[in-house]
Amino acid sequence: MVDYEKRYAERKLRVETAVENKQPDRVPNVLLVGTYPIHKAGITAAESMVDHERACQAMLDFYTQYSYTDTGMVSNFTPAAKTLEALDVKTARWPGDPKGLDVNNTYQFVEFPTLLDDEYDEFFDHPAEFWLTKHLPRTIGLLEGAADLDYVDLICGGSQHMLASPANIPIYKRLLEAAEENQKMMAVIGEYTQKLRALGYYDISGGGSATAFDMLGDTLRGTFGMMPDLLLERDNVIRALEIFVKLHIKNSLNFCKNTGSRYAWVMLHKGFDNFISDQDYAELYWPYLRQWIEALVDNGITPVVYTEGSYTSRLKYLKEVPKNKVVYHFEEVDLRQAKKELGDVACLMGGFPAYTVTYGTPKEIDEKVKETLDIMAPGGGYLFTTGYSLEDCPQENMEALLEAVDKYGKY
Repeated sequence: MVDYEKRYAERKLRVETAVENKQPDRVPNVLLVGTYPIHKAGITAAESMVDHERACQAMLDFYTQYSYTDTGMVSNFTPAAKTLEALDVKTARWPGDPKGLDVNNTYQFVEFPTLLDDEYDEFFDHPAEFWLTKHLPRTIGLLEGAADLDYVDLICGGSQHMLASPANIPIYKRLLEAAEENQKMMAVIGEYTQKLRALGYYDISGGGSATAFDMLGDTLRGTFGMMPDLLLERDNVIRALEIFVKLHIKNSLNFCKNTGSRYAWVMLHKGFDNFISDQDYAELYWPYLRQWIEALVDNGITPVVYTEGSYTSRLKYLKEVPKNKVVYHFEEVDLRQAKKELGDVACLMGGFPAYTVTYGTPKEIDEKVKETLDIMAPGGGYLFTTGYSLEDCPQENMEALLEAVDKYGKY
């Protein structure tokens, strides 16, 4: 009979030893299996966002069948489709949405400016009013009517009349529908997370977030608004970043406090090689990311920095952090250079090309795993996973990947 508590303790020690940039008994396998289990269960991406029980069961079934990995998660981080539909979210497209996205397409973020070219001063002077009467109506179709609110009247005594207006009843009903569906999804995820824990899997997931630069670029200005601002509105950009870094730190610490998680993730969207200049990265991106990292470390939280895109030219900055307190996940990087520059600074993670799992052969996967571990494993401080979450791939490729990490991941 399997002693799952013993297995959990072994996995936890193995992962935490590597996170501390030390050498565990073998290389931890923290594979981001993504939606692979859902596809293999015959569930469409659209169905997985509606039938939460079935989707989570498919994830649990994968970890029950394959016990190679040290960590696991049942959530694929997509919101509930019914919640998105009830709110009429304008910043997302999802599989099977009312606009007709294919049922097996990926969840997509739709980026557009919600802070217009001439609205920086309004945002700085009256941020709550801007958020209520501009940003929310522009991003949530259900709340478009908020654009007509008299904010001064609202805060000076008119709130009771406005909030109790019969005209708002249909809105409240749809808000309740959205909230109840979200609660339902979270309850199912929580239940299956406990089941996964009972099978002895450790959890390093944490609340995903965006750094200050990406908050402004993704959420308010959009890429096509943000890029000219680096030249034309640089002072306003800096002023906004000083605000957003405080929000970023507060949100991450609150998440960890409320969930008990010791890990907080940040996804870096606009900092990869050649997307912005080295000067802009040094002045506008890295300082605020570094503030977030240092604040989390000061509070006993491990930052997991997920670098999207190629990140080799940014390695020189990533060294400027508290030693052996950070995890850097790479999608694409020069592995030898990363190991050389950061090997004695932080735990490294990822770097294995997901496309090899999707399009390669079992033999190619075996060879690539060996090559990757020959570079990254020595001395410890490495967590094996792919550069980004898997979607679908041949079953023999998944099994070849798991078996190769088990075979070559021994010290």
